Amino acid sequence: MSDLDAAIGKYIEDVIRLSRDDIEQSAASRKWFLTRLRNEIEKHDDGPQLLAGDDGFVNFGSYFKGTKVGDVDEFDVLVVIDSNSGVFSLGGNRVGDGQGTVDPNHKYDERFRKADGSGVSPSKILNWLHEIVADVVYSFGGEEPQIHGPAIMARIESQDLALDLVPAGVFTRKSDNSTFYNIAKGDGDDGWILTSPREDIEELDDAAEDRPNLKNIIRIVKRVRDQYGLGVSSFALERQVLRYARDCGFWSQYLAVELPYAVRSVADAIEAGKIPDLFNPSSNLLADARDRRGAACTYRSIAQDLDELYENQGDYDADDLYEAVHDLLENE
Repeated sequence: MSDLDAAIGKYIEDVIRLSRDDIEQSAASRKWFLTRLRNEIEKHDDGPQLLAGDDGFVNFGSYFKGTKVGDVDEFDVLVVIDSNSGVFSLGGNRVGDGQGTVDPNHKYDERFRKADGSGVSPSKILNWLHEIVADVVYSFGGEEPQIHGPAIMARIESQDLALDLVPAGVFTRKSDNSTFYNIAKGDGDDGWILTSPREDIEELDDAAEDRPNLKNIIRIVKRVRDQYGLGVSSFALERQVLRYARDCGFWSQYLAVELPYAVRSVADAIEAGKIPDLFNPSSNLLADARDRRGAACTYRSIAQDLDELYENQGDYDADDLYEAVHDLLENE
């Protein structure tokens, strides 16, 4: 292990590694809230219902992937709605059939359908969940939940808890019998996008199994985004580092070697203007990015500075090398 490896490792430990106490406390708060949310949904038996069993809530996002940066301040959870009797189609083609057992299924009642009758309305499902979550939150003195994109953002300060709750239909894909979910685009067009969070997590875990520090490299890249105020989504960055790891052919055992290569690949992808989505290659995760040129320049500069630190690490003592790494990645 080089001196620069040790410095980057200390940076991970001091700045972005999650506290075990924080993890355990936050997990308990999440379970507490979701139990109450399930009970509240069941009380409203004239509306959509959760998929039965443990599949009613599906965890996703950076905490559950092991790529969370900083403290556990919020969780991302799919609120999986029983979709029995439903069909999901794209362009007139039947993509999948709804999973579940509820009959009759009020998700497909007229009041939840689009005005043109073409299918279930994402905005109406979001409004339904917003009302349910508000009832739970208010009963514990929480803040007004907010609709943000495809999610209901719920916060209860007394429990030190924040959740992004994303309502999702659940379907079996006709082509391969795999499970997928549809969630609101959240862009005002009242459309759906498809996601498979469990496959997303499994793919990352598989890649990380024989690639030491892959998840830490993702966390560092995302931390740089936050500290430098870059207009690229953290999910797009994660996908690009994962794509680099799968395509590079050789993975070094050393952070100081692999980190600048991964960062440079991020710069290249942003400059090229496309990072494809795993489950929909035609979807570009950089489509909504702001100031791509600035983000690409920032990551390229950081990769170059890391290379220089590696070449000149013998000129630093341990404390000074750590400070150099810290200041570079923290934008100080």
